[in-house]
Amino acid sequence: MARLPSRTYSDSAAASTLLEVKKGGKEAMGEFVYQHVDRFYCIAFIGTLDPEAAEDITVIAMRNVMTALRQVNPKQFSQGGVWSWVSGFVVDAVADWHGQNSAQPSGPITDPTMDGSSQMDWETTVILGTQRVKRCISSLPEEQKKVFILRHQLNLGFSQVATVLNDNEDNVMAWLHRARVQVVKCLGRG
Repeated sequence: MARLPSRTYSDSAAASTLLEVKKGGKEAMGEFVYQHVDRFYCIAFIGTLDPEAAEDITVIAMRNVMTALRQVNPKQFSQGGVWSWVSGFVVDAVADWHGQNSAQPSGPITDPTMDGSSQMDWETTVILGTQRVKRCISSLPEEQKKVFILRHQLNLGFSQVATVLNDNEDNVMAWLHRARVQVVKCLGRG
């Protein structure tokens, strides 16, 4: 799996960079692409499991961001929301890819009310070593691992995660809840 990008890039810094990109700053454009390209690729790869498709989706999504930037005012993002706006482009590109290459999800719908996952909104605030946390996440079943990474590392919403994985939100919520429970159990064991 691709290296997960840093989450230290603030929305105000991203909004400033977008403003410079809109003004035509080549250096700012390079910085913006550098800050988001890894996240885009991670999302695309998790959604497609195809490195070439993930690269293509990343390029398409980044191109769409730059085109859409002509129509928006980057100052509106100074109070947050740059990633929410930007992530929509890669999610839409993955959805288009699924529309062309995948069948609609037909598996069973998991009832999130059965395990409480419909009412969870969990923040990952663990004061443990990152290696231990990574080990716990890597031990998750594949669906749970993907959902956990998309939701907590890449900050996508439930509907975006469902779109990327070409599944329904109920399954996403149930998988995320189960992943959280397993991570907490694993961290408790040491």
